[in-house]
Amino acid sequence: MSLLKNYNHCLSKVFKSVTLILEEYMIKIKKALLISSLVSLGITCLFFILGIFGLEVFKGVPFRFLLIFATLCVGCGFMVNELSVLKRNKLLAIISISCLTVSILFALIIFCSPLLDNNNAFNTITAIIALFSTFFMIVISLCTKLEKRILPLQIICYIILFVLEILLSLLIGGYDLFKIDAMTEIFSVICVVAVGLLIALWILSSKKESQTNSIDDKLYVKILKTEYEALKEENQKLKTELEELKK
Repeated sequence: MSLLKNYNHCLSKVFKSVTLILEEYMIKIKKALLISSLVSLGITCLFFILGIFGLEVFKGVPFRFLLIFATLCVGCGFMVNELSVLKRNKLLAIISISCLTVSILFALIIFCSPLLDNNNAFNTITAIIALFSTFFMIVISLCTKLEKRILPLQIICYIILFVLEILLSLLIGGYDLFKIDAMTEIFSVICVVAVGLLIALWILSSKKESQTNSIDDKLYVKILKTEYEALKEENQKLKTELEELKK
């Protein structure tokens, strides 16, 4: 029992430390990830343009670099979004960021090694983890934005996504689902419904966010940091003068 308590205490300390680091360097981390994502996107687009003009970028070493930069582009872009979620729900954001980090690292290991050239368990596990991370990020992003609004629709969407994730994981694992009668139609319907519900929830979450921003604009006045510091200094001077007058 004491060992379990010590483990929970250590885990809590690690969680708090990671959260504090992320919060302290949030702006710098976001900026670095954003730059990395945009640079990787530019390089990825360049590879595709070179491929259009006949250069062999979809084979050998160039293809490995293409996959690496594409992974960094998507991964860093997702990470920026998850750092925004950190303000709304720290625990879920940390879990999501951890899963995403593991997915990126595993993918980079595959692209930089002979693992890419053959089917193996590591590749399958990496694909399933990446799939789980993607679905988890989508759910967390929507859930933290919408909170308890239209909860029945959210629950239906998350259940369908969970079913879709299981089916895709089975396909990645090598199980031929489409041998089952009518599975092609069922799978197609699930995909269409999942996409439709995601679009609906995304629109509703965007609407809520815009409403929140408009309320904030009515309640708060935004000023530059330099102006705030000047007002703060002037207020301090007036307080000092008032105290002197009282004496």
